Amino acid sequence: MKIQSSISRIIYNYTPPERGNRTLCPECSHTRKNKTEKCLAWDKATSRGYCHNCTAAFFEYRPYEPKQYIIPKWENKTELSDRAVRYFEGRMISQKTLIKMRVYTDREFMPQFAKEVEVICFPYFYRDALVNIKYRGPQKTFKLVSGAELIFWNIDALSRADSIVITEGEIDALTFVEVGFDNVLSVPNGANKNLEYLDTSIEQFADIKKIYIATDQDTKGIELKEELIRRFGAERCYVVSFKDCKDANEYLCKYGPDFRDVLSDAKPAPVKGIVNISSIYADIRNLYENGVRPGLKIGQAVIDKHINWEPGRLAIVTGIPASGKSEFVDHIVCKLNVLHNWKAAYFTPENYPLMYHYMKLFEKIIGKRFNKKKVTEPEYDMAFEYIRENFYYILDNDDFTVDSVLSSAKILVRTRGVKTIVLDPYNKFDHKYSTSETQYISKFLDALTTFAKVNNVLVILVAHPRKMNRIDGKFEVPSLYDISGSAHFYNKTDYGITVHRDSDDQNIMLDSVKVYIQKIKFKHLGEQGIVHLDYDPESGRFNQSGRDRSNWLMAAEENSQLDFYSKIDEEAPF
Repeated sequence: MKIQSSISRIIYNYTPPERGNRTLCPECSHTRKNKTEKCLAWDKATSRGYCHNCTAAFFEYRPYEPKQYIIPKWENKTELSDRAVRYFEGRMISQKTLIKMRVYTDREFMPQFAKEVEVICFPYFYRDALVNIKYRGPQKTFKLVSGAELIFWNIDALSRADSIVITEGEIDALTFVEVGFDNVLSVPNGANKNLEYLDTSIEQFADIKKIYIATDQDTKGIELKEELIRRFGAERCYVVSFKDCKDANEYLCKYGPDFRDVLSDAKPAPVKGIVNISSIYADIRNLYENGVRPGLKIGQAVIDKHINWEPGRLAIVTGIPASGKSEFVDHIVCKLNVLHNWKAAYFTPENYPLMYHYMKLFEKIIGKRFNKKKVTEPEYDMAFEYIRENFYYILDNDDFTVDSVLSSAKILVRTRGVKTIVLDPYNKFDHKYSTSETQYISKFLDALTTFAKVNNVLVILVAHPRKMNRIDGKFEVPSLYDISGSAHFYNKTDYGITVHRDSDDQNIMLDSVKVYIQKIKFKHLGEQGIVHLDYDPESGRFNQSGRDRSNWLMAAEENSQLDFYSKIDEEAPF
């Protein structure tokens, strides 16, 4: 059932009927001739509804409150079906290992089949208490307990060891256990963007001296590897290579006894200085197999044609005062967050008190003026919870130096998974010159570039031009060379952008905006050009034509829904 995002609605604190039942539609039933006709179909399992009359879509929303997790009941099941035992024997994992790690088989309702099927069960324990269960059905179908907490599988190993192995799945973790390495964890949801389990457990890794990253050697696995290294810090991470194999279990099946060498052969994650080429073998192989990956897009073709985004880069944005450069940066940052889960941290003294900047983020995300007359209570609550979890601020009133700001940013990278750092503007830093201004700016930008690369984040610096030239009475479009102090602003950035608003004959600025993409350092990230956009004061968004005032959170929620009911062969092996 497709949900039409353009006409989405929210049911606030709505108690849905039992799954499969129909009810009255709060949008249209009261306007119909037959006011008792139940045209709204509601699915309790997914908390989604759809009206077959007015085509409005619904989801249940509850305002923010501390998370309350479902705790599944541990029934101490130990049975392993012959089918499952044969499956694991084919993967060189013994029944002894399965029993040790409390793996069992059962029958469970799997939404992919819309009925009960035989599943392999991986229980998730924390301090010997059951927290979650992952069910693996035929044809690599998966399900976790709905509403239960996400944690690492075998997380109690952290309290028993000073080194740890992290894999991408339970079977790879069982592979390590099979050959004698009990100090192994598995992420609960594969190479997924949701790292909630890491956010809540990061402090438990404080005493771990070595972290072996043993994710799959495909594109998604490499992305997960890079994110784990970014969060834990490269200085204690070691990258496990499985040679020509995709993952740990495939390596065990192919090379057998040699598997015990994979940890001793692991290479330190590159930090600084000389890098051994073998430490990035998986990256090279992936590049060979799949080519260069383009950067991320924000879903606006006119912008995506010229620029897409990659972490580990520095972007510098300039423009005359009131040109909209900060608004444009916020637009990009919100898009990257909603579409790609890139959490953001702001150093933005000009936007204090913070409630005013919060208002700007709110309007871009929800698509409405931050005003009680225009925004519903559910929208207000929805946005507050979302912004609280995805946007952070840096401000030490006693220290505005770049070292202090980046130190705070590093903490947010490690503890909150921040992916974008916005520094707005350059002139609000406490610049302590011990050399010439040109040399200082060079070192300042080097610090930002190094931080971006080491922490794998996108750093966006907003900088004002030093002067505003006029041509025929109108302000000339500035370039990065016009930023006060040095040509390094152009030379050292990966992305160079100027935002410029048109003006009328009286020099009153209009809502027509030109974005000049002046520099793209690498061709896989875009090309130079001019993007024509319209600024919408109501939402604070930049559009190519027309006005997009949709609720981005609703659209993202709907686009993320999976078609669980696709046809799958339930007799296929696990």
